[in-house]
Amino acid sequence: MAASDSPRLEGQPEGGAELAGPSGGDQVAAATLTPPAEATAGGDGPPGPTTSQALYKFWMKWHLPIGLVVMVVFGFLVPVPGEWLGDNTELSTACVVIIFFFSGMKLKTDEVWTALRDWVGVITGLVLILGVTPLIGYAVREIPLGSDALSNGLALFFAMPTTISSGVVLTGQAKGSKALALFFSVSTNMLATLTAPLFLSLLLRGEGVGSGTIDIVGILWKLLLTVCLPLIVGKLCRWFDLVRKIGREYSDTIKQLSSLFLVLIPWMKVSQSAAQISSLSGGIIAAVFGVGAASHLVLLVLCAAFAAPLPLTNASRKAIIIMGSQKTVSIAVAFLALLPEAMSPGVMVIPCVISHFTQIVIDAFVATLLISLLPTAPAAEALDATATEELAPKGASQRGAASAAPAEVLQDSASPEDSEPARV
Repeated sequence: MAASDSPRLEGQPEGGAELAGPSGGDQVAAATLTPPAEATAGGDGPPGPTTSQALYKFWMKWHLPIGLVVMVVFGFLVPVPGEWLGDNTELSTACVVIIFFFSGMKLKTDEVWTALRDWVGVITGLVLILGVTPLIGYAVREIPLGSDALSNGLALFFAMPTTISSGVVLTGQAKGSKALALFFSVSTNMLATLTAPLFLSLLLRGEGVGSGTIDIVGILWKLLLTVCLPLIVGKLCRWFDLVRKIGREYSDTIKQLSSLFLVLIPWMKVSQSAAQISSLSGGIIAAVFGVGAASHLVLLVLCAAFAAPLPLTNASRKAIIIMGSQKTVSIAVAFLALLPEAMSPGVMVIPCVISHFTQIVIDAFVATLLISLLPTAPAAEALDATATEELAPKGASQRGAASAAPAEVLQDSASPEDSEPARV
């Protein structure tokens, strides 16, 4: 519009009707210059999320811990359904296969290759996650908790790789390197099918592993078939447009289905061991909470001390601290599904669930603290944002503020041909 028209703007009636001349272009300009009703009414920008959106966001963030707690309690109080399914079906194995097939369907590998440029961070994280942090299992196993199964469950949990989803989300909240965090998530969960059984064969020696009760080679083979193979098949299925579209459009639904199949496994294991769990006192359960929380804090300090002297950016340090200290419950549950009932896997799952819950709560505060303790350079933050956001579906940035669901970290990455054309 010409500059001479601007003085008339203040005197126009609401809606800018007087700006509309014979030209259609003036009509478009008037509509553009007229502020939206929702912005002028509030005076302070767009309205916040509705109650239903806030509840949905809370549910998507916490549904897995809530589901684990609810199903563990239900399995203890009403053990018959879960016990029957665990004794008479292969539902546990089917759940593991489905979980990692879904993970493969939504796996973004472009960011994984981006992270390889930070080779110091890559090596540091891999050594910590797969080689150093599992050693804490030797310490927690010696803590008297009134039950060998509880101590063994803690040792098993801390021998696991890093988390599949929550750690990447928390790294992003801390303004750390999300590309590096995703690399740790993908690589260590695949490599752990080889390393975790070897660690556990040493940690649980004398409890059946290595003495004939447990075939560690057989467990290794089963983990490869139930974890790695479904993950690879799910990833290969992304070659099909329909699979990519489903992963993109039903991301939240797939995430909730994965969580459902995950909580079914400890539900069955707890149901099968309900009689043994009933002998545990409230004091012992409280002690498991304390040991799980203290162990996680030790790992946080260890990872921070390990990364501090190295030539790393603060963004990479934050990814190493969070991802190096967290442990996944998914591989732990998959491993428990393969243990004999003589080792009380239903009791062993209790400290796994408790430790998983406590680490998420602790790291929610740690992520906020790291923003101020390890400030990220704007250039590095922009580079990491470019490496991750360019893979998201078009329009995701505009939807971010109003979206009801939190960021999905193993979601479908839309290539240019996947994205729908923008609508004006």
